[in-house]
Amino acid sequence: MAPTTSIKNPLCGASRRDVLRAGGLSLLGLSLPGALAAEERSKGRARAKAVIFYHHYGAPSHIDTFDPKPKAPAEIRGEFATIESAAPGFRVTEIMPRIARVCDRLAVVRTMSHSTVNHNPGVYLAITGRTSVRDQVQVGASVNDWPNYGAVVSKFMPGAGAIPDAVQVPHYAFDQVYRCPGQTGGFLGGAYDPLVVPRDPSRPDFRFAEFDLSVTGQHLDDRRRLLASIDSRSAEAEECASLRGWNSYHDRAFALLTSSATRRAFDLSLEPDRVRDRYGRHKTGQSLLLARRLVEAGVRFVTVFSGSNPGDGWDTHKDNFERLKNKLMPPEDEGFSALVEDLDERGLLAHTLVVWSGEFGRNPHVGRPNPAVNNIGPGGRDHWSRCYSLVFAGAGVKRGFVYGESDRIAEYPAARAHTPGDLAATVFWALGLDHHAEIRDQLGRPFRLADGEPITGLFV
Repeated sequence: MAPTTSIKNPLCGASRRDVLRAGGLSLLGLSLPGALAAEERSKGRARAKAVIFYHHYGAPSHIDTFDPKPKAPAEIRGEFATIESAAPGFRVTEIMPRIARVCDRLAVVRTMSHSTVNHNPGVYLAITGRTSVRDQVQVGASVNDWPNYGAVVSKFMPGAGAIPDAVQVPHYAFDQVYRCPGQTGGFLGGAYDPLVVPRDPSRPDFRFAEFDLSVTGQHLDDRRRLLASIDSRSAEAEECASLRGWNSYHDRAFALLTSSATRRAFDLSLEPDRVRDRYGRHKTGQSLLLARRLVEAGVRFVTVFSGSNPGDGWDTHKDNFERLKNKLMPPEDEGFSALVEDLDERGLLAHTLVVWSGEFGRNPHVGRPNPAVNNIGPGGRDHWSRCYSLVFAGAGVKRGFVYGESDRIAEYPAARAHTPGDLAATVFWALGLDHHAEIRDQLGRPFRLADGEPITGLFV
């Protein structure tokens, strides 16, 4: 259960995020000044300089992608045949031919498992490594949430340049009207919220000016006066953990908003047409291209969400095979394969950890209701969290490697199961952070950074 916090000083009644919102700076989750004050970086051996965390909202079917079972009965294996990949002995389904060609640069973990069955708490678990106190759809975001991976990186591995530490594109994750928890700095405070860019990068009018609200010199002066008024109440500010550290860092906060480096990183028009075409001129492809540009510019953690609910998510309760084949997988096959190839060709894959994830998998039994969810339709696969796959690449990850196996119908792990807590530990370990280290909430209470152990067998 996430810790709770309390605030006594009247000056702290509004968070830094709330104060900045009054100045128009945090509409997109950009609570910048406090995000620039952080602790020393861990002394661990870093394999990754940056992470691209690519999450598929709604949960892709593992058995119809990276863990097919061609010898299983038809009601298990589904409608798709399998094809050889570039990794010897590793087959994937026929709907992902381009991804098949880059499997010699991927490692697949087929033994992920947990007990959460709903999307919002499932996404929370995937992007924080922590289990929600409630496993139901109606779980919204809270200031007491565990911080997501990008927020942890912002705290423990802050950059020195005029570029954000953590960015999320191209939208927030929602289940119906409930924003998924875990997309913020949580109990670390709004200071560590990632910069969330809720825009489709494939749109012709996509530009960074939309995100900073076209801040003018006069607006910046107004905001500086606002901060000066807060600085003048230093005695009270010292009593408030949520305001501590502003004085030293707010200048860089403004620099981030007006940075030419940040603007260039978001300017997809600087990419040659052949590169943009290679990724695909759609939301998926251009979001992944933007992720590559961001890590190239120095952003340490980029979260890319594919799909939403309601919308174009991967929650295939009905028409699983038609939706995967004709709607969901074509842009995925194009964009993700291009990302892996592009990172590799540019020498970025060597120090960029790529994680391909969903919050769980899909039921191996086509059309069989899951008693915990029970909303299956014709040709659909319901939620299934007891066994699913994650994909890794880069930063010393073994190439063309399958880590662990599921049972004969991909229903349960046949080898040691791994949890989202292990995923969290793996991400932090790859970045050189001590996954056993303490993380403290705004009241200074200690908690372990990750509730799991790194999957070190994935790495050379």
